[in-house]
Amino acid sequence: MAAKVTNIDVILNTSDFVVPSCPHGPALLFVRYDQSQNSGRKFFACSAFRDRKQCRFFQWADEKMSDKLQKVIEMEKQHTERKFSKQDLWERFQQFAELPKKDRHVCQSCGVFLLPSNQLNHSGQGHTIKHQIDDSLVRRPSQLFHPLNDNKTYAQYLFSEASVDFILKCLHALGASHVINIGTPRIHEAVVNDSSVSLSSLLLDLDQRFEQFYEPHEFCRYNMFNHHFFGGQEDRDLFDKFVAEGKDGKIVILIDPPFGGMVEALGNTLRMLMKQCKHGDSSVPVFWFFPYFMEKRITESVPEFSMLDYKVDYDNHALFKDKGGKKGSPVRIFTNLPPAEVELPPEEGYWFCSTCNRYSSKENKHCDECDSCTSKDGTTYVHCSICGVCVKPSRVHCPHCKTCQIPGHTCDTEERSKGCHICGDFTHKRRECPNKNKRKWQQHKSAGNDGIVKKKKKCKR
Repeated sequence: MAAKVTNIDVILNTSDFVVPSCPHGPALLFVRYDQSQNSGRKFFACSAFRDRKQCRFFQWADEKMSDKLQKVIEMEKQHTERKFSKQDLWERFQQFAELPKKDRHVCQSCGVFLLPSNQLNHSGQGHTIKHQIDDSLVRRPSQLFHPLNDNKTYAQYLFSEASVDFILKCLHALGASHVINIGTPRIHEAVVNDSSVSLSSLLLDLDQRFEQFYEPHEFCRYNMFNHHFFGGQEDRDLFDKFVAEGKDGKIVILIDPPFGGMVEALGNTLRMLMKQCKHGDSSVPVFWFFPYFMEKRITESVPEFSMLDYKVDYDNHALFKDKGGKKGSPVRIFTNLPPAEVELPPEEGYWFCSTCNRYSSKENKHCDECDSCTSKDGTTYVHCSICGVCVKPSRVHCPHCKTCQIPGHTCDTEERSKGCHICGDFTHKRRECPNKNKRKWQQHKSAGNDGIVKKKKKCKR
């Protein structure tokens, strides 16, 4: 019996649909492929929350929304609406900042700072209170509250001090006047709290807790997966004004998404932002922070982007910081800038390869046979003369697979898993299949391909 293989893709072209919304803005359109049944069905789901426990919205694209679901969505929208206006929040914060240190407290459980009038409401069991907030922390909410570490949604892994310093140096070298920080609160904090930094900064973030710490023009609650402003027209106007002012100087976009997020949706948002922020013929510089192993997905979605070797460290993630392992952090910077224009710090071992015209990490040695600096993961790759490419040092050449694989792996001599899930063709993947929009795929299969996953053979050595 064939194993059931289900795959999900996002569909960006929704011109034939009336796109519904959930409390987190317009939903995304997906298609769920069932390889064993050679069938697929489209549905709408929340763009920000992949976990149905966090957002219950789900609607098949070929069905109408039920009255019950509509009521649930409306109730959740009311629950997530802010209780205070931006101006009210800023006035409350000013009252908090003027309090003596001994009277400044924040509830880390609820994610709010406490004025004397509401401290009693948070004094019970289940509330973790941080007491006596000093001046250095008053405008640093990323250090006051517990990060929301859910990989699929918030993924608040916060840049280390070294990473913040490096990014600020890059912004200075680019001559930036305005920076749009999407999910990068540490950079925003560094800019607004340092009077010596001549930058205007706007923080766009899904985390509503930040809104209470910044002036109305410094923060918008934002969903990066669908370009949705929770503050409605007020926030869209604020953003438009910030962009208009930035066009007199130079705008740079920084984005640090959840690593489990949909790359295609993020790429679509960036294209909209880059188009709006563009001034004249020059493109808007973008730094996208993402793991190196997502390089292919990003370059497919935004072809003008390339990956830099710089390892981005985080304070609160065991694997995404320098001490997290021998390879260092797997997070890199993807940018539309020419790699030679982003100088990586030589004191950390980065060096300039004149042949590749880019900066490489200390373990990334130039391969004369590949004519490239080939390493990606923090190790020094080795060249396989049979494959004609450099591979990870942990790989060995398999005569059965005719590629370099992990020793003891399971050979797939039929190579069915490498082909397209829809038509079986080995020259493309499911996303590029010309038949993916046709409901019945059986008639489009390649000869001799029955759509069943073949049994894999154990590699004999």
